[in-house]
Amino acid sequence: MVAQAVGKSKPAFRGIRPFSLRTDLYGVARVLEEAFRGEHNFPFSNFPLMREIGIVMWTLTYAPTFPETFEGFVWIEDSKIVGNATLTADLVRGNRYYISNIAVKTEYRRRGIARALVQASLEHVRRQRAQSALLNVRPQNEGAIKLYEDLGFKTREMRGEWTLAALPLRFPSTTITELRPLRWSDARAVSELVRAAMPAHVQPFRPRVSPFELMWDERLFEFIGGFFIGQETRRWVMERDGRLAALLLVRGQNLVMPHHIVIETHPDFRGRVEDELIAAAWQEFAKFPAREIRADATSTHRELITALERHGFRFLNGMTLMELTL
Repeated sequence: MVAQAVGKSKPAFRGIRPFSLRTDLYGVARVLEEAFRGEHNFPFSNFPLMREIGIVMWTLTYAPTFPETFEGFVWIEDSKIVGNATLTADLVRGNRYYISNIAVKTEYRRRGIARALVQASLEHVRRQRAQSALLNVRPQNEGAIKLYEDLGFKTREMRGEWTLAALPLRFPSTTITELRPLRWSDARAVSELVRAAMPAHVQPFRPRVSPFELMWDERLFEFIGGFFIGQETRRWVMERDGRLAALLLVRGQNLVMPHHIVIETHPDFRGRVEDELIAAAWQEFAKFPAREIRADATSTHRELITALERHGFRFLNGMTLMELTL
């Protein structure tokens, strides 16, 4: 009787099924840790007894927003989770869903699992009568981008970070004019420039969070925090033809972190002021210890990317936003 019962045992499940927070979180955490370990450090990674807890804590940060409930799909092979796709509803800024955490364990790739997970996610989103689905992908991940394009996704914007090992021995021979510190009285003009600098086709997908529009309490917190970590942040505006043409943020580091540049340019002045802004940043960084410099840029501001690369910056990493209209 025992042998007969064993012979009729139900085969292990294989394939796709909905994610269960109660039973799947740890398995998903393991998949994501393997897929993204080169990009992030997770809590307690150097403490063996706490490492597994740290992986789960780190996994929770991968949702674009912290959802009330976790949704998504997992792929099961050999009685274990080997693939994942997470769904997050964004009903505040529109009837849309984010698809994130798309990952498959190395030994199970090239079997169509990622495609099946995304297709199942899109079917779920359509059942919710959502207007669109969004996802982010590394711009160098050509295979994933091709998959998403095959499924109908369109690229909206790439936001990236460029890096320079250290200041050049010779600064750009550019005359810097009409640049002054940002004042509280500039708030309205700064807000208008930031709004104009964000293309209309990107505005529905990216919250307008600008380091040039901080409230006084945020500035105070920035100053106090910077004091303890050896960081100094300075902001300037560039005026041309009686208008605000561009904004420059320089964040210098006295201890160990890289220096940082943020530039916002009004579309009417793009291609005309970027070299001057970079030269102004050079002058500020010369007051700090020599170390790596990083700069933010987007695919919608090609003139800035061209200027950065002309002065020796190289692309470090970024994220491409893609959308599928349903």
